[in-house]
Amino acid sequence: MLREDLIEFPQLSHHAFQHSLDRDAGNILKGIDKFKPVIGSINAYFEHAQHYYNSSSCVRVSEVQYPSLYRAYTKMARVLDVAKLPDLYIETIDEINAFASGIDRYSININSGLLDMLTEREVLAILGHELGHVKCDHMFYNTFTYFLRYFGSSLMSMIPAPFNSALDISVQLALLEWSRRAEFSADRAALLTTQDVGAVSEALSKIAGYSKTLSDPISVEAIKQQADGFEEYVDDNWMAKLIKVQSMLRQTHPYTVLRVKEILAWSESDQYNDLLLGKYQKRDDQPAPTLLADPDAEPTAAQKAASAASALGSSLSSGLKGFGGFGKK
Repeated sequence: MLREDLIEFPQLSHHAFQHSLDRDAGNILKGIDKFKPVIGSINAYFEHAQHYYNSSSCVRVSEVQYPSLYRAYTKMARVLDVAKLPDLYIETIDEINAFASGIDRYSININSGLLDMLTEREVLAILGHELGHVKCDHMFYNTFTYFLRYFGSSLMSMIPAPFNSALDISVQLALLEWSRRAEFSADRAALLTTQDVGAVSEALSKIAGYSKTLSDPISVEAIKQQADGFEEYVDDNWMAKLIKVQSMLRQTHPYTVLRVKEILAWSESDQYNDLLLGKYQKRDDQPAPTLLADPDAEPTAAQKAASAASALGSSLSSGLKGFGGFGKK
């Protein structure tokens, strides 16, 4: 259940909690907005297909169908100030998964396999995560990434020349890189909607590895230590670095143990505490100016990430040359 003293965030801008890696990668992808008319046209069919399937083969959560879950779900949407409530569906399938879909008509699906594995608190954290994708305007890029990943060659044939040639490997890799970074923002949304770091971190930990047949509870602290060990291993081993690069070529999500470590750190940050105190950027506010760093200071992790994002932008630029003049922003 949701906590009774849950704090709401009226007029919340997603920039108030968006992860810097997500923001940097999203800025790089702005050129892809030129494809919105084309992807929107293709998406119209897929949205109808998804709605058709959901309506015929899943159960829609509502005031009369699983009403306690629906009340919690709508409460979390109000907490995050989500303007357009996605339809929520449950599907009986063993796959451990939940996802948000749509550009014009949003929906969230959660599989019974995931529901059966998690406690009610943890399920709500997962729903908060999916609401975060909607709140952060991830849905167009998420849809584009999904189309490229599963229908790459077919999608290319549906986009007229020369614009299909612009979708070269650099653009596809950039979308996957953005997709992985966007998950960190959605995890923050899960924490904001539940204000229960235990539920969020435990849900992510269970997705990494869990079975109800085990009598001992999962240890989030052990997962954090595992994440520390993994990062040290990758930093110190060139072969591990190579394996990481290879694994990233088709991966849409960051490593789960690192997500646990990241959300635990953010739960103790000044940014999160300020949000709880009502000190946050609102939708109509101008973005805060970027402060110049001390040129002689040791680069921070955020600055290193920005440098990596800049390098990604350089590799992406050639793939975006064909975008100019196509469609509308």
